[in-house]
Amino acid sequence: MRGAVLPISMVPGNSVVHKIAPLPKLLWAVGVLIISFSTRNPAILGAMIVLGLFLASISNIWSSFLKVMGILFPIMVIAIFLQSIAPAFPQPWTPIAQLGPFTIYQEGIYSGLTLFERTFSMTIFAMVFIMTTHPSDLFVSLEKIGMPYVINFILTVTLQLIPILQREFATVLSAQKSRGMKGTGFGAVLPSMVPVFVGAIERVQQMSISLESRAFGSTGKKTSYRNVVMGVKDYVIMVVGLLASAVTLYWILVDKSLDWSRTMHFSPTLSVILVITAALIFVTFIVISVSKIIKT
Repeated sequence: MRGAVLPISMVPGNSVVHKIAPLPKLLWAVGVLIISFSTRNPAILGAMIVLGLFLASISNIWSSFLKVMGILFPIMVIAIFLQSIAPAFPQPWTPIAQLGPFTIYQEGIYSGLTLFERTFSMTIFAMVFIMTTHPSDLFVSLEKIGMPYVINFILTVTLQLIPILQREFATVLSAQKSRGMKGTGFGAVLPSMVPVFVGAIERVQQMSISLESRAFGSTGKKTSYRNVVMGVKDYVIMVVGLLASAVTLYWILVDKSLDWSRTMHFSPTLSVILVITAALIFVTFIVISVSKIIKT
């Protein structure tokens, strides 16, 4: 049952990354997001992927991280196949191989690889940020830099709602199983959505009443039971992240030679291997998902 939902929530830990204040980690994640959308250079995107995997490793969040990537990776990798036969590049396209009825294009392989690297790098840094940051600590940190209280609250509730819904899914599925119904797999998740979302609506109603009774809209000073203190280490990490993002972005915008779309060439053999591997990963994921539904 626990494998039926994605563990997209904080993973308790005492690693170096866990101890970093929320703002530096948020700045790094935003910097990676901006850079990923600003370049198609596979080397730069690959370097960010390596850095993200290193942070995930020292954070000791592999168990939850791999469960999430097990779902998202096949969806991301299919971009290589789709782009190879229909490149998101202006024509003319350069054909390099034939795979049955499909023509594989040079620009498509490049576009597919870079699109995969883009989404992969952004996802890694987002997961590291979410899985090593307590939502309340993020709330307090954003409030200290002047973020409106209402926006902070919406962001925090959104992050906290994910594990709450996961626990409610687990409760409903356990109840279904105790009554002789399906309790595992996707076939059991679908009928459990109605009670879970009805419960979510009731939770929202209760929360609105609770907020009104606590004068949520008042203009007085807001407090939190958690306190986040930015140390020298946190400021250094934040400044390094800001400078690294700014310098990399400036480099990307100024140096036109970083666009390798017309200069980076792929051999026909390598192209076919990449396309077939991407398609097989995605098809395997679909087959496994469908088989789980049929079995349950």
